[in-house]
Amino acid sequence: MERTTTTNWQNGKLTQWILPFVVFGALWLMLIRRLSLYWATYPQYAFGWFVPFICAYLFLIRWKSRPAGKPGRSAAATWLFSLAGLALLPTWLVSQPNPDWRLISWLLGLEIIGLSLCAIYFVGGRSWVAHFAFGVCFILVSVPWPGGLEDLVTRGLTRVATSVTVASLNLFHIAATQHGNLIELQTGSLGVDEACSGIRSIQAALMVTLFLGELYQASARRRLALVISGMIIAFLCNVARTFLLGAIAAKYGVDSVLNWHDPAGYLFLALCFVFIWGLARLVAGRLPELQPTNAPAPIRVRGKLICALGVWVMLTVVGTEFWYRSHEGEAKVQWSVAWPIGKRDFSNITISERESVALGCDEQRASEWTNDDGSHWTVFFFKWPEGPSRSRILARMHRPENCLPAAGYKLCADRGIIRIQAENISIPFHALDFDYAKERLYVFFCLWQDGSKGLVQGRIRDVWTRFARLESALLGERNLGQQTLEIVISGYDSPEEAQGALRRELEGMIRIQPSFRSI
Repeated sequence: MERTTTTNWQNGKLTQWILPFVVFGALWLMLIRRLSLYWATYPQYAFGWFVPFICAYLFLIRWKSRPAGKPGRSAAATWLFSLAGLALLPTWLVSQPNPDWRLISWLLGLEIIGLSLCAIYFVGGRSWVAHFAFGVCFILVSVPWPGGLEDLVTRGLTRVATSVTVASLNLFHIAATQHGNLIELQTGSLGVDEACSGIRSIQAALMVTLFLGELYQASARRRLALVISGMIIAFLCNVARTFLLGAIAAKYGVDSVLNWHDPAGYLFLALCFVFIWGLARLVAGRLPELQPTNAPAPIRVRGKLICALGVWVMLTVVGTEFWYRSHEGEAKVQWSVAWPIGKRDFSNITISERESVALGCDEQRASEWTNDDGSHWTVFFFKWPEGPSRSRILARMHRPENCLPAAGYKLCADRGIIRIQAENISIPFHALDFDYAKERLYVFFCLWQDGSKGLVQGRIRDVWTRFARLESALLGERNLGQQTLEIVISGYDSPEEAQGALRRELEGMIRIQPSFRSI
């Protein structure tokens, strides 16, 4: 009799505590692993490392004050739980070769949040879902914004920050002129990059204000006021920072900014958080006292559903690894670039240490020269190793249509993808036309994946499309090496002339690597 009672207690403890903890711990580790690629790569999302701990803290304080719950039995919740669980496999499979695809990160986050909220509903019903939902959903503040929205906000903030800084400098009798995102001073030009635009501080301020609103248990209106005020404070602190750096550059030279850039950033970031915390105290009042609950701990869970989810998660992870490992080690299409050293006015371009760190590549080369027809060529070649997932993210961060407008270039035409035949391979280039200082520039940008199986019957996939991303998963392509080739040409009267010159020039520049085999 005693042995039977002990066995029943152990089985109840297994289904009530240990099994749910292991299964949902694995799910959240999958999500954190995915998001950590962004936190480690994008400086504006570095605050994401704190978010899982904040989620755990919010859940803990909510647990201590949980209301009395009644197990939920809705069929809709069971269907939602099942659908979210089944969706894990395709989402996780597609996420492996596409660490930069933010839509997949959102889908994975929403699936795991949905599973977590359904499990909470099964244990404590609707009252528990309402009580714990904020802490569970808080992880979404660390999921990267959609690329189009982030680029739009960043460009807008950068333009405004540059304009306000130039106006402020002139107000204090410091001569300054704006050229795109560049501030021209008497001592040189100072660029206002993403770090100075305010996007980093605004995203971090959004996280802090949402957390403080929940911590202080503020009303919905007060929380909204806190969020809006916090983002305004973050932007003003960034403008103050750019003004300080501009004043230092005007007095001591542009090179002196390097010594002040990071210390000024940390100083104004700390001031921003202090102001936001003071605002939270002003808006929400004192920190409420935590009222311990008298509600009993839950005694029932949906053991069969949790067991089924655990088996499915294990099959998802193991099956995905098997799929991609079974496709590794196949033929690779690799090429490199040889500089035309004999060209007129040929010179190598030095890449600064700061730019090198931001690129994070293992090979970086740049040069410029003048052809006999008077055209001027500037070429950048960067290569990232195969293996790390962040290589794919880094290779896609710096695209000409995003970076060149920040330096004052005006995009005039996007001519889509063209293909250049060189050394028996077809290389896709994104063709763009820019205007700068009353001069037309023709920009050709190629993103190439070493080892891609897209070379089928002479066809090269456009790696930017969603179809190509899905096809990468179907072909088992993961952790491929990345390289970019960007060519900026000036001195031609039409895009057709520039494109023809590019075809002739690449014939002598492209070099097939020894590992290449015909497919």
